Amino acid sequence: MQEVTFDVQTITPLFLAGADQATAELRAPSFRGVMRYWLRALVGGAKSLDEVADVEDKIFGATDRGSAVQMRMSLPGPRREPEVLDWGRTRFGRRYLLWSMKESGTGVNYKPDRRFFRPGTSFRITLSTRGQDDTKLKQAIAALWLLTHLGGIGSRSRRCAGSLAIEIFEDLTAIASDQDVPSFSKPGNVEDLKKHLEEGIIRARALYTVSSPYISQTLFDVLSPTTCSIWVLQKERPWRSVEEAMEVIGASLQSGRRALPTRLREIFGLPLAGNSKRRASPLLLRVTKLQEEQYVGVAVLFKTKSEGVSMPDYARIESWIGKDFPKALEVTLTV
Repeated sequence: MQEVTFDVQTITPLFLAGADQATAELRAPSFRGVMRYWLRALVGGAKSLDEVADVEDKIFGATDRGSAVQMRMSLPGPRREPEVLDWGRTRFGRRYLLWSMKESGTGVNYKPDRRFFRPGTSFRITLSTRGQDDTKLKQAIAALWLLTHLGGIGSRSRRCAGSLAIEIFEDLTAIASDQDVPSFSKPGNVEDLKKHLEEGIIRARALYTVSSPYISQTLFDVLSPTTCSIWVLQKERPWRSVEEAMEVIGASLQSGRRALPTRLREIFGLPLAGNSKRRASPLLLRVTKLQEEQYVGVAVLFKTKSEGVSMPDYARIESWIGKDFPKALEVTLTV
């Protein structure tokens, strides 16, 4: 058996639960599900949907096929109990990002405050495979890298919640050379982070021996130059705390949406006043920690073909980023 262990830390509040939404818990199936999502995004531009599903199933399994990669999760050290957000002390922008985690409704529709794991909560993820072939283990590591660098996990993960960082990882040289898997080192500044993301995506894609052609439209989220844009967000400088980063990003997002007529706001996600349909936001926002307690945002925009959405609609999100974050650095996606 070959395995590798990562010590993971929450950067922003993590709202993750099972069937009982009132109880927060760390669940391996939830992580596997999000890693599947990032695997599809990575290889989707070069393969048909059936081929993407086959690649995914070979690594993470299916109803008729066992998983080649096993995942174990643990909480080392004293357990830190999930908490309820103190909404009275939560600032405007952060409240906007997390608003649906607050208690709501009455009677049978009542929903209590969602519990969360606070920033700084540490846990451990171990990935392992049987046998001597380490290819699928490397591919799973790449999916975990994408999750912890471009996205998040749990409720409101598209709005900065559930951002994670790999704080400690085992020496990977036993299963991979320095260039085999994306690097988990922590960038020192925004320019380093931009390069770190560009190189990491290239390394991740190389593990799947696929290229991402210039495709014009896709039916699901794909990391390709024409269907995805990625930015590193900051104002004049990186922020000095998680709270400051979420406050600025949240306040900016709210003001940017409110500046648009109601119909044009729909590109940021549904439901919305006057439209009860459900459509996930194409914009993924997260907070990333640099060295020396510096924090920046990472914005990932997937331009996916969807009912009621045209390609020019995505320009409204790009315009908001350009206007509110003029010092944002755009990550270059290559074929």
